[in-house]
Amino acid sequence: MANIKPYAFSLFGGILYALGYPSFVGESLLITPMIGMMILFHFVLKSHNLKTRVFHLLSFNLGFNYMGFYWIVATLQEFGDLPFIVAALLSGLFTFIITPHLWAGVLLIHFLFQKKIVSQEEFLKPGIHSFFLAAFLTVMEYYTPQQFDVMLGQPLIAIGKYLGYASVAGLPIYSFFSYIIVFESISMFHKKGASKFNLITTLIFIFSNPFLINDTKGKDPKDLNVRVVQANISNFLKTDSEKGTYASVSQVISRYKELSLAKDEFKNGVDLIIWPETAYPYAVITDKDNIQNTMLPPVMIEVAKAKDADLFIGGYDQIKYDGKSFFKSEYNTTFHINNDARLKGTYHKHILIPFGETLPFGRLNEYLSTKIENISFFSEGKRFPIFELKTGHKLISSICYELLKPEFIRKYLNNLKERPHAMVNLTNDSWYGKTAEPEQHLFLAKWRAVEFGLPIIRATNTGISSVIFPDGSESKRLGIFKTGNLDLKLNLGVIKPTIYQLYGFATILPLWIIYLIFHLVLIKLRNNE
Repeated sequence: MANIKPYAFSLFGGILYALGYPSFVGESLLITPMIGMMILFHFVLKSHNLKTRVFHLLSFNLGFNYMGFYWIVATLQEFGDLPFIVAALLSGLFTFIITPHLWAGVLLIHFLFQKKIVSQEEFLKPGIHSFFLAAFLTVMEYYTPQQFDVMLGQPLIAIGKYLGYASVAGLPIYSFFSYIIVFESISMFHKKGASKFNLITTLIFIFSNPFLINDTKGKDPKDLNVRVVQANISNFLKTDSEKGTYASVSQVISRYKELSLAKDEFKNGVDLIIWPETAYPYAVITDKDNIQNTMLPPVMIEVAKAKDADLFIGGYDQIKYDGKSFFKSEYNTTFHINNDARLKGTYHKHILIPFGETLPFGRLNEYLSTKIENISFFSEGKRFPIFELKTGHKLISSICYELLKPEFIRKYLNNLKERPHAMVNLTNDSWYGKTAEPEQHLFLAKWRAVEFGLPIIRATNTGISSVIFPDGSESKRLGIFKTGNLDLKLNLGVIKPTIYQLYGFATILPLWIIYLIFHLVLIKLRNNE
């Protein structure tokens, strides 16, 4: 039993890490991820062989997986039609890949100790080692490809309105200082003291955040009356309608039509109506020579003309179909239809979800597409369009988890010649059931609003639909499995690009240079004593 006890602590550390995110026990607990990380690295740094370190990380990941990502079980049941026990066992495989950046950290520590580049005793001392490991893990978590992006600083979005440095250095600077706290705390626990420089800079960082006031209104703000339609289409109804079953198609289209045409309370009527990701069940064949000549479905024409509004509608843009294979024959698409019921533009999803919209097997994917029915195999988008509404507002679009990728959003914004008023994010979280995933998805999406100073209008099939403002606050919302319209009057101006948008991860480098110089000078002074 004595040998199991340390791994039980690491398992508990993983659970604490997960509680920093919304879960079935409630909202984010904010600081528990740092405590969980302290427990993990306490054992990793004190262990004497690779096997022990790996088992501690696996124990941590197991707790994190089943507490934080328990909804994977529900997804496998819904998506793969698997029995609960099989889905629960399969979801356990995610334990091995859930935190690739932590694998890198554990392997680095083992390498440094094994090659005697630094001793365990030295590494537990505060100062440069805390800085070095904090910087390394911050780089790893930001740039290592992850199925679901996991970063230590993410839970701090719960206090988004106080994150003044988010528009300067983004999420990485919050992860970095969180790691500094973790490793300095471990040093203090082992009675090795603490680096005054590390602690003072961390305290300055924490207390100066609220004083960095970001512009949340922008230049020349004007009203935009938005209707987000949350039709709450079940997975069975959605997939059955996409197979062409008449009754299901009729029910889906009728529900979106009735909600879109419902009476509104706006003085001047609705300006923009938004349907979520893949809301329209049939593919639209866009006219590649002149997009405005595209033949649109009658329901889109009727809604646009009846409400005299622009439409943003999630659906499928068909490229080709040879009658045999649907492989890369469609894009997951946002359609922009103007108030004259003409197609003005499209956005094609760039980042496809592995095992849902594609597979990570390269050239084998086309062959596998003939054998696997539950994967869509979309084509990847390439363009970065901007859409102008009749009101003069300019919007961009993202679809689903694309919003969780900061470098992708940076690339999108930096490819534009003009600054948009807001981003529309279309999502379908229905696969996850009544779990914490929709809350987690929305929770993490708030980072993009504070990093880029960009309001985000979020339209989802089964919830949660809302608007995220540039200070991380949120409008009223339509919750999970609620059917209805979210009608909001938004006062949107053009907010200038943030420093983080312009320079990305590089904005943290000057801070690291200061840290490195200071610690090297301090080491030299100590050696000269």
